[in-house]
Amino acid sequence: MSSSSSGREEEEDSKAVVKPLLLTVKVVGHERVVMHTMRMTDKLQVVLDVWYHKVPEVTYNTGVFLYDGLRVRGDKTQAELDMEDDAMIDFLEHMDGGA
Repeated sequence: MSSSSSGREEEEDSKAVVKPLLLTVKVVGHERVVMHTMRMTDKLQVVLDVWYHKVPEVTYNTGVFLYDGLRVRGDKTQAELDMEDDAMIDFLEHMDGGA
């Protein structure tokens, strides 16, 4: 009898761990916020391309994308970076100058 109740507890625990299939990612930078919903298994290059498309004044390779202080590469997925819904990626433009 106790084995069937423990089986239900294990089933409930496994359901609690399941992450949603679709997550929304926010890219913040250049005084803009771009949101994109995508599957956890999609490559992050999709959201980087969306950023460049929706912020035309920023051209490719003029900055870096950071998530939790680490550079985001387009060949990674949200699942690989353990992102959650409404994860925020920062876009920082390269700075030229100095004295």
